[in-house]
Amino acid sequence: MHVTKPAVPALTLLALTALAGCGGGGGATTAASTTVASPQGVYQGSFSTGGTHNTLVLENNQFYTLYGSTVAGAFTVEGFLQGNGQANGGSFTATDVRDATAAGQLLAGSLSASYTASNTLNGTLTEGSNTVTFTSSAVAASVYDYNAAANLNDIAGTWSMTSLRGYANTFSIAASGAFTATSGACTFSGSFKPRASGKNVFDVSMTFGPAPCILAGQTLAGIGIDFMLNNGKRQLLVAGLDANRSSSAAFFGAR
Repeated sequence: MHVTKPAVPALTLLALTALAGCGGGGGATTAASTTVASPQGVYQGSFSTGGTHNTLVLENNQFYTLYGSTVAGAFTVEGFLQGNGQANGGSFTATDVRDATAAGQLLAGSLSASYTASNTLNGTLTEGSNTVTFTSSAVAASVYDYNAAANLNDIAGTWSMTSLRGYANTFSIAASGAFTATSGACTFSGSFKPRASGKNVFDVSMTFGPAPCILAGQTLAGIGIDFMLNNGKRQLLVAGLDANRSSSAAFFGAR
């Protein structure tokens, strides 16, 4: 999300604005130096610029924020934030935020927030000299149960997906989680693996084939999340970065 532009509806860190009918709860682990539990879980809220967001904080304090808009009941990804946070006594900070845009940019930023575990996450996002504030509250488990293990049966099969850059893709996901994908003459493959923590998140890896793939020969890693929409369809969201956090990709689709 460019903080210099009006914020668009956002999908927070593996959470989902489309989850306005679909996502999140939070686990709780005790920080060593405080009685305040970690911010782990899924939060939904708004930016001072007017946009909304959903944020997923994982058990290791890594987070993803997918932002975009809801079209025909499904979420359209327009970019995502990723960072590695530190939680301490109700304070959550990250100095290494990357903002992956639809134009292929990776903008550097930082985040400073306060939290009450599985309840609220409020703070500021800064990119250069531009800052936006945000407020959010935890998504009800009845909408998206973060504490339930991810289920490969829910995503196995064929998906018509759209990339962050706007290209159509077909994903074929096996029962094992291995997948192959095509976008025109570009082919790539990888895997979805239920997160070892038992949370409702897939660890995703993807390796792109040669040109004409935009990310020819590159391997990215990140997360995948799926959830039921109010219209009875299931949505799948995927976001990842390469090891140097200099290349990004995201995909979204519903079936």
